[in-house]
Amino acid sequence: MKIKVLPDTVINQIAAGEVVERPASVVRELVDNAVDAGATDICVVVEAGGHTRLRVRDNGCGMTRDEAILAFERHATSKVSSIEDLNTIATLGFRGEALASIAAVAKVKMVSRSSESEVGVSITYRGGKLADVQGCAWSEGTEVEIEHLFFNLPARRKFLKSPRSELARIRTWLLQSSLARPGVRYRLISDGDEVLNLPRAASLVERGRQVCPGDLMPVSLSEGGVLVEGMLAHPGQALADASGLIVLINGRLVTDKLVVRAVREGYDSMLKDREFPVGYLSLSIPAADLDVNVHPQKSEVRFRHPNQVFAVVHGAVLAAVRRLKGPVSFAGQPATPKQLPSEALGAAPAMRPQPLAFAGPLSGPQRSLESLVKEAFPEPPRRQPAALQPGLAAAVSEPEPPYAVPHAGECGFRFSQLRFVGQVLECYLVCELNDALVVVDMHAAHERVNYNKIRRARAERKLTAQKLLIPQVVRLTPDQVAVLMEQLDALRELAFEVREAGPDTVEVWAVPGIVSHLRCDELLKEFAAEPVVSGWRERLEERIDHMAARVACHASVRSGDSMSRAEAYALFAQMDEAELAGACPHGRPVVTEFSRDAVERWFGRDR
Repeated sequence: MKIKVLPDTVINQIAAGEVVERPASVVRELVDNAVDAGATDICVVVEAGGHTRLRVRDNGCGMTRDEAILAFERHATSKVSSIEDLNTIATLGFRGEALASIAAVAKVKMVSRSSESEVGVSITYRGGKLADVQGCAWSEGTEVEIEHLFFNLPARRKFLKSPRSELARIRTWLLQSSLARPGVRYRLISDGDEVLNLPRAASLVERGRQVCPGDLMPVSLSEGGVLVEGMLAHPGQALADASGLIVLINGRLVTDKLVVRAVREGYDSMLKDREFPVGYLSLSIPAADLDVNVHPQKSEVRFRHPNQVFAVVHGAVLAAVRRLKGPVSFAGQPATPKQLPSEALGAAPAMRPQPLAFAGPLSGPQRSLESLVKEAFPEPPRRQPAALQPGLAAAVSEPEPPYAVPHAGECGFRFSQLRFVGQVLECYLVCELNDALVVVDMHAAHERVNYNKIRRARAERKLTAQKLLIPQVVRLTPDQVAVLMEQLDALRELAFEVREAGPDTVEVWAVPGIVSHLRCDELLKEFAAEPVVSGWRERLEERIDHMAARVACHASVRSGDSMSRAEAYALFAQMDEAELAGACPHGRPVVTEFSRDAVERWFGRDR
């Protein structure tokens, strides 16, 4: 096989394959160019999800006739002049390949006019070849129209998804990237219908409310030249993949595993192995410390000081999560397709931070909340587990602790401000606070208290073992015994003393003193059921945290346990002192709030 130089047509199509993957790729390139041109109003119009036609119009600075013709040449750009410029790239587009690559695989028409020109210029390309250039009347700015993408590459065209799916990708990208430019108005029109209209916003936070509605916690930290700001959702709203986390670096929408890992670890063990947070983060880093010339589609970056970036992002998220204390607010109505147009379009879940909404009418005979409370209080005689006594012994002896009404202007939610009404559905403490109904998951709350005790005792080296007079015998399978014996180091760190007593039996000789009432049967079976994967010893602290959460869970009150009024207030007092009181160690909400308006809507009293 002889070496030969490829024809220009093939070269251009190969380059296009690196830059242009689908209609959303075209939109990304054209919108990036519009932003770099100083546009404050960008409109994207698509037909059949971009299969047949898409058009991007902006009110940017526009181009002269000569500039517009030159823009279709490969590697023609106004943003890079020398090799030194690559070290301080501040624009979105810089490679000079976008228009040339798009023109190689589609029919392209561009109309543009700069403030210096009296008339505009219209340029037409077909399959990478210049077809027409002529003057025209046009307002300042640029419009690029793309027809029949991949018309000359049928093998590529057949891999496009359905128009509905391609439209969803375009919409998702526009929403996410709009966070980087709050001062720009973005519109998306599909087959004559406006499906997106984001007005200009005054700040990142204001734009964030347009893109990611719901209760989010603010994240902000500046250290060592790295600025991190954004909003993240409650861990209970986590998704099974990273599509719900939007990452912007120096105004560029990117996918970065290091940042995602820093955010996950910042949630402080409240996310499961395959859970990812929801929200958005914007990082500002000195241009000299960032390499954006890594990926043809400019979707990845490389950090000069990755450890520093990781530490700042992790610290920012951890600080925000530790302030997580208040209740999750419920809107009171289930989401509808009109409220969530992205769902109707099949968009990625990144645009919908999974609000925890009231599920709607109760099935079966209608029963008021008042009847449920009366049924549950005074409490029926149920089993009184020993688990209640160590953590929640009647520390509050008075029958009705005072109900503290917060004064106007007082900041911060406090559990001790709640007025306890009763226990319903065996696990939930119904309370009132001002003009709202508040529900506390007693298991999740007690689990958070116990978990914090274990972690604090470990940090202060005060986690002591309580020897058992008679060892607890736990029967397992031989494989489970082998898995458990591999984890003896982690178990010792948690003050457990476990010995192998036979091929299918282990004995527990000591347990953590602060949860000495613990029954270890189910707990050890859970530990033994989890495979010990490669590399877990290098992440011993992470493993211990995970096990500590399981210990806290088994040591806490459970659904069906009866909690007295005094114990409820004792739990509230402990929660006021607890860090991360808004979520259990597994990330589930501890307390939720329903406004009076929401409750009245349930019963139709708003009509």
